[in-house]
Amino acid sequence: MLDERVGEIVFDMDSQSGRQLATIQPPLLLPYLQTIHLQSLKEMSHVWKCNWNTFLIQHYPPLQFPFHNLTDIRLSYCHKIKYLFSPPMEKYLSKLKSVDIYDCDGMEEVISRRDDEITTSTTSVSSSYQDTTFFPHLDTLKLSFLQCLKSVDKLSCNMIHDEFQSGQVIGCCWSLCQYPTKISISRCDALSSLIPWYAVRQMKKLQELIIWNCERLMEVFESESSSNNVNEGGARVVGGPPLKNVGLPQLSNLKTVRITGCDFLSYIFTFSTLESLNQLKKLNVIRCKAMQVIVKEEKETSSKPVVFPRLETLELEDLPKLKGFFFGMNDFRWPSLVIVKINKCPQLMMLTSGQSTTPKLKYIETSFGKYSPECGLNFHETISETTFPASSEPTISKGMPFSFNSLIEINIEQGNVGKTVVPSNALLQLEKLQQITIYGCEGLEEVFEVGALEGTNKSQTLVQIPNLTQVKLEWVDDLKYLWKSNQWMVLEFPNLTTLCITGCHKLEHVFTCSMVHSLVQLQDLHISDCEEIEVIVKEEEEEEEGDAKVNEIILPRLKSLTVDQLPRFKGFCLGKGAFLLSALDTLQIKECPAITVFTKGHVSTPELKVIDTSFGFCYVNTDINSLLKTKQEEWDSDEDDEDYEDDEDDEEEEEEEEDAIN
Repeated sequence: MLDERVGEIVFDMDSQSGRQLATIQPPLLLPYLQTIHLQSLKEMSHVWKCNWNTFLIQHYPPLQFPFHNLTDIRLSYCHKIKYLFSPPMEKYLSKLKSVDIYDCDGMEEVISRRDDEITTSTTSVSSSYQDTTFFPHLDTLKLSFLQCLKSVDKLSCNMIHDEFQSGQVIGCCWSLCQYPTKISISRCDALSSLIPWYAVRQMKKLQELIIWNCERLMEVFESESSSNNVNEGGARVVGGPPLKNVGLPQLSNLKTVRITGCDFLSYIFTFSTLESLNQLKKLNVIRCKAMQVIVKEEKETSSKPVVFPRLETLELEDLPKLKGFFFGMNDFRWPSLVIVKINKCPQLMMLTSGQSTTPKLKYIETSFGKYSPECGLNFHETISETTFPASSEPTISKGMPFSFNSLIEINIEQGNVGKTVVPSNALLQLEKLQQITIYGCEGLEEVFEVGALEGTNKSQTLVQIPNLTQVKLEWVDDLKYLWKSNQWMVLEFPNLTTLCITGCHKLEHVFTCSMVHSLVQLQDLHISDCEEIEVIVKEEEEEEEGDAKVNEIILPRLKSLTVDQLPRFKGFCLGKGAFLLSALDTLQIKECPAITVFTKGHVSTPELKVIDTSFGFCYVNTDINSLLKTKQEEWDSDEDDEDYEDDEDDEEEEEEEEDAIN
């Protein structure tokens, strides 16, 4: 690695010394050099300064090229360099494996012809590219933070057009991208297209393509029609005859495509490209403002089904203009697809116009939750008129083409869902809902909005959420209710097994007595770090007025109960009802200084032998209430003793201070 004292040129092949070294047999121009790493060379404008057309013809054939063992090149923070290679070098750097260019503000091209002497005809120059393998071992091409990069390697558009028409071009013209297995392009904002149309058909080795925040990129794989409309200066023009002998794109080893933050990109693949994508496993498209489709239709199309035999993951996120994956009428088959993530795609109403077959897909994942793919990937077939009412539409899922009918899981993290997660008119649609996990949603006050349903004349309605088994709520600071009990509607959760609530500081209780009767499958209940919780089960309002019916409340399968760090917690239930907890064998009560009793009514826990408390492990020789009362008295007594000792210590300190003063 060279330091900043290097001047404008690292290897000056046009100097007198360079020409003299070239005449020595064998040449002495670093034939064993393998790695070049140039960093922070403020004055460097050229790595190699040479008229290679003249230099190679005069000195080397049939001699060995001076840098023929070079395998790795890395440039970083070299802001005056405008390009790296000249075309004649390409055929001689046969061992090159890696090219990495990072934060070179002046870089405009990777391969440039600007310093070559124009002494030969177009035919003689282009003929050097025929039947030639360029960079055959190049494995990785990485270009990052190159604000002025306009192209990687652009040949004369007129020259390529003429030679393709005549059928003379046989080899690949965009040589730098012919053989890499990995191409990573990031923050190259001047780049309008990445891979020219005449190179796509030669990229059989490409396995991973990553494009990140190339703001002006309009095409990833340049189409023939768009390249046909480019003049010699690189500007788009209208018209142009169609090209012959181009061939179909070949991306037969491409496994991963990740594209993020390309705001001018309206599509990724053309339809003719799909046939070669038989190894594609992952496709991620994120934050592309202009993206309308993933696959663009072409004039000449086929009606045969499209098959993605190995595609496992499809992720589409923050694509505000995306309307579909493909608008053609072809059927799509996705035999390996297991992960589909769709988020912030408000205009997306379908993936394909034709039928989609996804035998392994179990759910579609969004920022709101997971949905059943029963109707395939044509979402318009699953939309319900009551998907999201205008009055209570969750912000996080606004415009999503999914219905509560197909909702399997609610998984929300740091999202804005408004005051409620599930609106009241969607409660009857939650037959498939199995799990709820909510973390840190500011402004959320109620999980289920419980109110009178239209057409019920405000008579009480019983609503079951039959398949819900797990609920986990963490750090939902504004949460006041899981669901608010009222006279119009009663919710039941007959298969709920696990409820965990942590850090919900405005929550005062978990259930009312009328709610808890349906929890016949509840096994684990964990409540911790909730500042306002006073009870787990709150008595009904009529019970508070003295008209309570003293009934036994049974939780037949509750095995584990934990209450921890609840400063205002007074007891499990302060009503007069009796509790039968026949399966409870694990009870933990810690850092609940306000607790006085477990319940005011009778409580039966035949399987409970030990309670884990702040005082240590306590054996249950009598009932829980008696044990808690005894331990509370011991706790108060210990605190009184500590206060008395502290007072005595304070008095002794005061006496010592007075003696010292006297």
